[in-house]
Amino acid sequence: MALPSERLDFRSEPYAWGVVAMLCLGGMISMLDRQVLILLVEPIKASLEISDTEISLLQGFAVAIFYGLLAVPLGRLADSGNRRNIIAAGALFFSLATMAGGFALSFGALFATRLCVGIGEATLTPAGSSLIGDYLPPAKVGRAMGLFVGSSFAGSGLALVIIGSLIAWLTANPSVQFPLVGRPADWQMVFIIASLPGILFAFAMLALREPPRREGLALGKSKAESASIAEVMAFIRTHARLLVPVFLGLPVLAAGQFGLNVWTPSFFIRTFGWTPADIGPIFGLMVTVLSTSGVVAGGWLADRSLAKGNTDANLRVSMWAALAAAPFILTFPLAPNPSASLALLAPVLFFGAMPFGAGPAAIPILAPNRMRAQLMAIYLLFGNLLGAGLGPWMIAAFTDSVLADPQAIRWSISIVGTSVILIGAGIVGIGSQAMRSAALVKKAT
Repeated sequence: MALPSERLDFRSEPYAWGVVAMLCLGGMISMLDRQVLILLVEPIKASLEISDTEISLLQGFAVAIFYGLLAVPLGRLADSGNRRNIIAAGALFFSLATMAGGFALSFGALFATRLCVGIGEATLTPAGSSLIGDYLPPAKVGRAMGLFVGSSFAGSGLALVIIGSLIAWLTANPSVQFPLVGRPADWQMVFIIASLPGILFAFAMLALREPPRREGLALGKSKAESASIAEVMAFIRTHARLLVPVFLGLPVLAAGQFGLNVWTPSFFIRTFGWTPADIGPIFGLMVTVLSTSGVVAGGWLADRSLAKGNTDANLRVSMWAALAAAPFILTFPLAPNPSASLALLAPVLFFGAMPFGAGPAAIPILAPNRMRAQLMAIYLLFGNLLGAGLGPWMIAAFTDSVLADPQAIRWSISIVGTSVILIGAGIVGIGSQAMRSAALVKKAT
């Protein structure tokens, strides 16, 4: 058993925020590994002789399916096991899987490595969210979760910048040889080099301390060391009016945001004649700055509102942020020139990201400790299947099946993006009303 002084050290605020910073670094690194394919489509297609359809499976589905499905059992493991070690093992696994992708010689082999990337990344968010809930009091969980979730948005944008710079350097230095591997194809070297930060992060995680678990959460306390799946499902049924909008509404908002992020570069290329080199750095920088700050602002506003006694703070902020983004989603694809479109896109990225700092923070605040990571994993399941899977597909399907014109993608983004965001805001609004009427959130003292 830990000594009292040791338990106090676990709760010291500088150390706790240091842990949050480490988890944010892990989130950024995981996005580098997840998005390594984005700027490598053409060389991979040529090298492995595969189609656009196969490339699309590698880009999203391969990682998202296992990330979503395995987050639930891995979340259960995080509710009873050592979360620090789980995150370290997952980071090492997804990093080695990314490295293995650099040696793939066929679509099947590369697909298998991308599946393994999803398995490894599925450990980070459930276990990391649970750690945050134990290191910080409820009144500060929202801003910490905003930083944690925001790290993924920052990683998404920085990945475009880092990978683009790495490709440019490899192209400019064709004679450079590397230890052990010599000089593989440039796209293979990008995979190998992109895996290295994750390996370092895995060993750095082992230097952190696993905090003692604590209760004090609003919706109830688990009596067993680890809540069973049946207990988790019973808990969800009991509080369905509150939790179902979280598990459904936020992923619908994610579907809208994922779809926009995936198809915005193609919109600029097809509509304004830009090249990938034109839009990549600009869009990457905008995502890094605006979406990251939006997520952090969402968590901060939710904390402020919660401290004032607004029991529905997390979902209320999410709903209003989505409604604020909607008119800009409607208009930015229809702007007459790229400058105007970029100006209207900025609030889309900022307000559209705010729900993912405010909304998910409701889970570690409200849930019993021993099922917290499992509930976060269930949220990730829907978030990945609806967000990463359905979101980009809906815009593409509308372009192909309804408009039947690739050049009309601006209308698909405008119509589908706005509709999805409004539907998600409505679902989250229902949850906000349920939370407000239940008055279940307790102000931290």
